Amino acid sequence: MLSGTGPIYQQIVEAMVEARAAGVLRPGDRLPPQRVLAERLGVDLTTVTRALSEARRRHLVDAAAGRGTFVSARGMEEPILDLGMNIPPSPAGLALPALIRSGIDALLKRSSAEALLSYHPGPGSPAERAAAALWLEPAAGGRIASDRIAVGAGAQSLLGAALATLVREGEAVLADDLTYPGIIGLARTLRLRLASVEADAEGLLPDRLEASAVRHGARLLYLNPTLHNPTTLVMPEARRRDLVAVARRIGLTILEDDPYRALLGEGAPASFLALAPELTFHVATLSKSLSPFLRTAFLAAPNGEALTEIAGNLRSLTLMAPPLMTSLAADWIRSGTAAEIVAGVRVEVAARHALARRLLPDHVKMHPAGLHAWLELKGGRRTADVVEAARSRGLAVSPAIDFAIGGQAPDAIRIALGAVENRDKLTDALTRLAAMIREPEARRAALV
Repeated sequence: MLSGTGPIYQQIVEAMVEARAAGVLRPGDRLPPQRVLAERLGVDLTTVTRALSEARRRHLVDAAAGRGTFVSARGMEEPILDLGMNIPPSPAGLALPALIRSGIDALLKRSSAEALLSYHPGPGSPAERAAAALWLEPAAGGRIASDRIAVGAGAQSLLGAALATLVREGEAVLADDLTYPGIIGLARTLRLRLASVEADAEGLLPDRLEASAVRHGARLLYLNPTLHNPTTLVMPEARRRDLVAVARRIGLTILEDDPYRALLGEGAPASFLALAPELTFHVATLSKSLSPFLRTAFLAAPNGEALTEIAGNLRSLTLMAPPLMTSLAADWIRSGTAAEIVAGVRVEVAARHALARRLLPDHVKMHPAGLHAWLELKGGRRTADVVEAARSRGLAVSPAIDFAIGGQAPDAIRIALGAVENRDKLTDALTRLAAMIREPEARRAALV
């Protein structure tokens, strides 16, 4: 009656975890005697004894002499393995904490260190904006004037400033039906309407974009076209050009959120910043390719006048980016350290992708350069049940509803590959998750 992988005693424990998550086993329930359980499961008594010992270690059950074994009220107390937070892994071959310490130490030893301890309102210092221009050059397809660039405390602050500048309260913003949760939160805060545009396997459909813009009276299109969050899609360049043609014809402004481009390197399609610089506000954070520690992101506007408007709203929202972090980021970009870190992250991402491709179901959607995977659930599995079952196993994943701009979402989960500390722990996490997803309901029934 067991159909998972791994030692039989571990399969029994995992079945108990699933049964508890599904409510089939409840705190205080008494398990059948060990001999009865062995007969039901078709295993020997020693295996059941070992399984219950492991279950006690994981705080799933309590045993009382003369009374039997009961489902514990405490539940699992193992630490959560985070497959939910989408951050880059530590770069292969580099000690990032040591780089951070040495970089900050060097900054504070400079004669200008006192300036880092004061307010820095505005879109960034000339040195920071020049470094940002270097970082954005691959996306822009060439040199970009620093007076078109703002430095912000992460992408969220820049996206918020852009929305506050480009859209009025109550207006619609067009987007994918599944999109970055941060833009959903910003739209709610700024009292904007998000309206979805129909898409196919290559991204938004150009003819549906025009129809949606007309129907909703929208003037702004939000896109995350490269390693899309959550589906991992990289929109082909031909589709990007078709969307640009529509945007130009009907007067749409484009807000391009491009956090993952550096992970693709030279293989990335042309950005909307490069294809339509006069229409595009391009946001690029360092959090997804270097480290969220830096709290640094850049925005490129079509021209200096537009940037000035953005900068005003950015100051109202966040006053300034943290000078110590933005200065460190600028130093790393100029010195080449940022490029070294990205290269190390890419190596580690590729290794983690290979693990996930081997361990997760074959139909999972992934990209070799991506920090996450998108898994559509099959066999009638419901997202809420899978998320709860995962949590009961010590795993955190992201449900599809977190990314849905409407009230409906597919039964699917996003699996982040970067937050778990190392490959061994990631292997453990993905093995647990895959076993849970593949196991039939019948396994849980044997325990009742």
